[in-house]
Amino acid sequence: MIKILILGSSGILGKQIYQELKKIDKIKLFHTGLKKKKIDFTNKTDFKKFILSINPNLIINCIAYTDVDKCENFKSISKKINYRIVKEIFELKVKNNLKFNFIHFSTDQFYNQKGKKPSNETSEVFLINNYCKHKRMAELVCIKNKSLIFRTNFFGKSKSKSKSFSDWVFQAFKSKKQMYLFQDIYFNPLRIITIAKIISLIVKKKRYNVYGLYNLAAKDALYKNEFAIYFSKKICVYHKNYINIDSNKLLKVKRSKNMYMSVNKFEKKFQLKMPNIKSEISNEVKNYKTL
Repeated sequence: MIKILILGSSGILGKQIYQELKKIDKIKLFHTGLKKKKIDFTNKTDFKKFILSINPNLIINCIAYTDVDKCENFKSISKKINYRIVKEIFELKVKNNLKFNFIHFSTDQFYNQKGKKPSNETSEVFLINNYCKHKRMAELVCIKNKSLIFRTNFFGKSKSKSKSFSDWVFQAFKSKKQMYLFQDIYFNPLRIITIAKIISLIVKKKRYNVYGLYNLAAKDALYKNEFAIYFSKKICVYHKNYINIDSNKLLKVKRSKNMYMSVNKFEKKFQLKMPNIKSEISNEVKNYKTL
């Protein structure tokens, strides 16, 4: 029986991964953040006791403090959640001779190539804000400890309290109020369910002992305003009461503009073909049309 611990299972991605892994036989799932099993990640003692009591074979880390503005204003919280928890888990592993594998979800916000050129895993990393700095610190710990790291971005109907980009687009267009759409941020996210199914497949095939850094994304990319317009038309809430704008005119904290990631390395290693972004959007439409 394989024991799997999902960290951050109340979040957008963690919750979906939990629901997918529940379908697999011969694994025992543990989680943090769901119903009565909430664990305070910032309580070092309780968190460590929890992991030791399980002694998992695999930990899937979906914990993240993703609000870029708040990461600037509350640097210590960002550092604790986005970096120190990971560091403390591996310190615990070494001290207690634990044998678990580790899957870590990182971010596409390190990348910032000029124009529309995709970045691969060896491309330059841009640490332009606290969020990026702390996520990169966690990556380096994971790399040192031979973990499986996915740089990714996602969208889709959230089953948690947090909302995804497509949730925001749906509500914004549905309200018919004027909105601003970023015309300079280029990205290639996957559906939440797509990522969850990939993790499920990795678990089924016991490929979680693979380690290294991989981009996990759609095959091609769109600007955020293109994504929003295409998606809103697909779910029949489109209207023209929006303004296309450069992100730096609205955002206080500097962010990457070209987060387009090459997925060649991932496809070759895991023998999977990644979908294009418009097919991902089209496949997600059914989750919004009933709302």
